[in-house]
Amino acid sequence: MNQEQPTIGYDQFFLKPLQERVKIFNQISAENCALLIKTHAERWLVANRSRLTHEQVAIVEEIIGSISPEWYKTERVFDKIEQEVEALRQKAEAVLSPEDILQLMSNRAEYVPTIGDEKG
Repeated sequence: MNQEQPTIGYDQFFLKPLQERVKIFNQISAENCALLIKTHAERWLVANRSRLTHEQVAIVEEIIGSISPEWYKTERVFDKIEQEVEALRQKAEAVLSPEDILQLMSNRAEYVPTIGDEKG
């Protein structure tokens, strides 16, 4: 498919309703998917670092460092990537709550503004 795929930024994406986000996520490039999820995880870590243990921070940083477009390519080597993602998920599940994992590792998570950008 040589057709140009749309690119969307973090704020534009995460401020949309969930159903629209899911549709968009399936239409954008693997690079854009990885950038959105990595940006979200980085913002989530900044927003939550003060309540996390050193072990939890280390796992989140490992996850952030591992996020790559390969995770989102349909022609990827599925078994290799799936094993890597599953290993990271298991590490996260050992030290983070289910809610933290949902908010950290999903395009369905809640929007996290940059520090100083909070509206209200």
